[in-house]
Amino acid sequence: MKPKLGFFDFTGCEGCQLEVLNFDTELVELLNHVDIVNFREAKTEREDNYEIAFVEGSITRESEIPKLKKIRQQAKIVVALGACACLG
Repeated sequence: MKPKLGFFDFTGCEGCQLEVLNFDTELVELLNHVDIVNFREAKTEREDNYEIAFVEGSITRESEIPKLKKIRQQAKIVVALGACACLG
């Protein structure tokens, strides 16, 4: 069974997610090994059933904290994607 990935965005330009989509052949190869179940930039259907979460953007509003906590509770692994997520 393939691991399920989710991509999530907070405050930022979402450029890092767009760069993931620009990976072309690498992205196609990745899809042989994982199921992307949540990725607002690439698909309209969404699931809350994922093991790995990529989080892009900064947390700039208190209202974003519960969403981030929910992602952390659901995912076995959380990856900060890009400078905004890593450095604020």
